[in-house]
Amino acid sequence: MSRRVCDYGWEVNAVAYFAQQLPAEAVRRLAALRVRRFDAGEVAAERGLDADAARVRVIARWDADLCGFLNALTRGELMALGGDGSAPELREKLWQRGAELERAGEAIDPRVQPRPVLLGGHLVVQALPRGMYPPSAVWPRSVPAPRAAELPSEEPETIDELLAAADRALGVRLGRRGRDKGAWGLRAATLLGVIERGGDEPDWRGDVEIKTVPIARERSGLWRIVEDPAIAMLDETGALAKLQRTLWLARADLEDGEATLVSWYLLEWDAIVARLARRYLHVRPKGPAGTDQRGLYLHKRFFADAGLLATLNGPP
Repeated sequence: MSRRVCDYGWEVNAVAYFAQQLPAEAVRRLAALRVRRFDAGEVAAERGLDADAARVRVIARWDADLCGFLNALTRGELMALGGDGSAPELREKLWQRGAELERAGEAIDPRVQPRPVLLGGHLVVQALPRGMYPPSAVWPRSVPAPRAAELPSEEPETIDELLAAADRALGVRLGRRGRDKGAWGLRAATLLGVIERGGDEPDWRGDVEIKTVPIARERSGLWRIVEDPAIAMLDETGALAKLQRTLWLARADLEDGEATLVSWYLLEWDAIVARLARRYLHVRPKGPAGTDQRGLYLHKRFFADAGLLATLNGPP
């Protein structure tokens, strides 16, 4: 679940309930799993524990994170808890069972017990949107019909004009990218009328950073984030400055090798976004092969926790 069971007086902790049913070899394997940087738990992994100690550690690690617990289970372990089926089907089935146990079959505010979606075979909780985004008649969003580019005659003067330009850019085909990984981002900024100034300031008038984020459809029709977008070269202060007010442009690749913008999301800095940005910023090589350049990237989990995924798939 998204919050501690005891905070709401619930009598059953679903993670503890399922962990008690797992065989000894399964809980020992889970207790020894490496804790990745982006995982929320603070309980360290430990090998060589007996079954009882391993079970305690597993429950403590995933105490309020049923999705993370189920995502960590192998298909065989999921089958031990939920019968036959594929791993994604079993994760969804077991989450439903656990959610019902925790709320004792009662209806509950989805903000307290948000329902996850399946992306890449794993359960993902989509946080509510925290910023502005264009309306949609259907969820998940459709790929916009092709439209001709309407280049602004001058740079937008207000945020409303900038967002209106973003609306007009949805559905415009961006052409083939070529070897330059930043080509589509530059073309998108051009569609918005944003002048390329270089330097370390946010792109639009030093106030709003313009970033594209690649998305793709699952078989279910839901959208997922394809890869971690680059934010800046190796300078955390500069990267955080760029994220104070960001216009995220969701870009989908098309079958003909082109790409188009599906939606936009204006996200402004607050205490929650600051915590997520610091948690999900990470260092990776950046630049041509053979160079030693490194840059700061945002892990794609950021976009689930910061509300962008919900603007593509529909608010939970």
